[in-house]
Amino acid sequence: MLRTTLRQIEIFMATAQKGSVTQAAAVVGVTQSAASMALAEFEGQLGTRLFDRIGKRLALNEDGRALYPKAVEMIERAREMEGLFRQPGRAVDLRLGASSTIGNYLLPQIIGSFRAGRPGSRIELEVGNTQQVINAVLHFGIDLGFVEGPCLHPDIEAGFWRPDELAICAAPDHPIAQPGGASMEALRQAEWILRERGSGTREVVDQMLMSQLGGIRVTMELGGTEAIKRAVESGMGISCLPKIALIGAVERGNLVSIPTPGLQLTRAFHILVHKDKYRTEGMTSLVALCQDMAAKLR
Repeated sequence: MLRTTLRQIEIFMATAQKGSVTQAAAVVGVTQSAASMALAEFEGQLGTRLFDRIGKRLALNEDGRALYPKAVEMIERAREMEGLFRQPGRAVDLRLGASSTIGNYLLPQIIGSFRAGRPGSRIELEVGNTQQVINAVLHFGIDLGFVEGPCLHPDIEAGFWRPDELAICAAPDHPIAQPGGASMEALRQAEWILRERGSGTREVVDQMLMSQLGGIRVTMELGGTEAIKRAVESGMGISCLPKIALIGAVERGNLVSIPTPGLQLTRAFHILVHKDKYRTEGMTSLVALCQDMAAKLR
């Protein structure tokens, strides 16, 4: 006879996410005492403790971490079952994470198109660097991750999404931007302004430029593409940034995209999902839309 209830699993999952029974009770919509009782009964039925108490916070222990992905999958399957007979194009609730180029320049349009076909959908988007997105996928903080750098973690499935081109950029009056100024030696000796370590753009730029130029002078590291563009526009150095992020500044004449036929500056965007994550209908539909929109650009 099955004694475990979905409500117990839901409270366990909410407690793991919030680190507090009180906050979990508020999320699930029960009293704190009811949530505590349900969690205690759940642990009793399993014959093990699932949390360690760290000060006033609850943290999953080894058994809790082993159970958590299965609990998430079960709750998501139950939610999908509840909406099984709803009309096509039903509203969904998705949590996305993206590294900065994708989150700032690509996903807003895609999310807009997706929500237009599914009125009432709630889409959360967290923008960070590639490592932050990978960590969020690993800990089930988001449903899907979109990154600019490679991901080789064994617990994450990384599917190719689309290629992306980068370009070396400079202020119009910078010596590199003058005819014949972008020689390999001039690029090696220039002062470079790059993203912080941990970002997908920085990792790819390091690999590309170091392998093709044999080393560059990095004089400044900044935590965002827009900050780098402002610094380059002011003549503080040159950078290598996604072409999609340079369009407006180049059109306004604030930046120049430097032709570098001798350099290969193409990378790949990937979509990440935890291998134990249940793929809901909403997730698969969003991924399909992303792939369709990428195919139209080829």
